[in-house]
Amino acid sequence: MKTLISRDALRTLRNACIVGTMICTGLAGYAAVAGGVEPMRMEHDANRYMARGLAASETRLVQDLVAHHPLGSDAGSLLARLSRSGFECQPDFESPGTYACVFSRQLSFARIARLTTRVETDGLRVTAINPSVTVAPAPQLQPNTVTLAAL
Repeated sequence: MKTLISRDALRTLRNACIVGTMICTGLAGYAAVAGGVEPMRMEHDANRYMARGLAASETRLVQDLVAHHPLGSDAGSLLARLSRSGFECQPDFESPGTYACVFSRQLSFARIARLTTRVETDGLRVTAINPSVTVAPAPQLQPNTVTLAAL
């Protein structure tokens, strides 16, 4: 038994292919004009601590860090976690075994909040975690003397 496809079915299939091609071409053209795929923005975990206000940032940070890294645990893993979360950790040379980890977030045009976590160690183990939040004026931009001289 031989099955034949009617001309109307072939015409419908052809029209569907043409419309599908037009839709794909239109979407590709829009993506090219609009800049393509938007890159994924990485947001630091430290932003979570400041998201609900500065007053609760310290307690929420300590609760989270002590839950995952209790006193007496490995200091290296705690410092690695803070670095992955967006903190910049530096050793405090005035008191050996202490590290200062700072995360800065701009609050407005004129203010910057700094969440500082001081991690005290005995060399290998965590002995204390002391967070603090400070709000300071943003640094003033210095005028560029070359640009001003050209004017």
